Amino acid sequence: MMNMPATAQDQLQLNNHVVDSFQDCDICPVMVKITAKDFYMGNDFGKKAEKPRHLVKFNDNFSLAQKETSFDQYNACVIDRGCNELPWDRDWGMASRPVIYVNYQDAVDYAAWLAKITGKNYRLPNEIEWEFAAWGSVNSKKSPTGYKIANCHGCIDDWAHMSFTVGKYPANPYGLYDMLGNVMEWTSSCWQKNYHKDTKIDCKKRVRRGGSWYFNQWVSTPTYRYGGRMDRKNYDIGFRVALSID
Repeated sequence: MMNMPATAQDQLQLNNHVVDSFQDCDICPVMVKITAKDFYMGNDFGKKAEKPRHLVKFNDNFSLAQKETSFDQYNACVIDRGCNELPWDRDWGMASRPVIYVNYQDAVDYAAWLAKITGKNYRLPNEIEWEFAAWGSVNSKKSPTGYKIANCHGCIDDWAHMSFTVGKYPANPYGLYDMLGNVMEWTSSCWQKNYHKDTKIDCKKRVRRGGSWYFNQWVSTPTYRYGGRMDRKNYDIGFRVALSID
């Protein structure tokens, strides 16, 4: 069982935005508190799955992991028998690189393990929370093609065919790292092929977000979405956790 220190509060100033963060245990992720507000979700200039752009009434505050779940963090869950075996790292190195080759259930198991050791309701974010956080408080009609610096194909000069250490590049205005690029992230939301009200929901698939090191800047946007089979594992798929705020 992990050592459980008192919850640490850490406030810092980032791009004129106060980042309120905390960490529930030594190996737990640093979580960033995010205040919800209504926003426009989707992108009429993007792929069919991103349409139509629509107003979301959003008032459920939440916290989101500041960084993608790392191999070290996931390994703590494996050691404590909350998660299955440690996935392959493709010989890229583990430590602070985002864990890869994890399917939806692996991500859910890790969140459940955090919930068990902390007594808090850790879970995967839904795609509304994820997109709201990815915008970083700047919500525009036309989705940006990506941050100025993100680990995606063609986005950076030092791009390589692999993931990078989490948090290598600057955070977005909410203080969140690698929301775009690095690894694509599982969400808890069932897949719908678009946002039209009559679109069928397919819970055999879950929404993945954020693009990855493998994809270009047109995939690494706040609005791009993809429906992946829940058993799917790959070298550019990872996750980060969320936490409801009462």
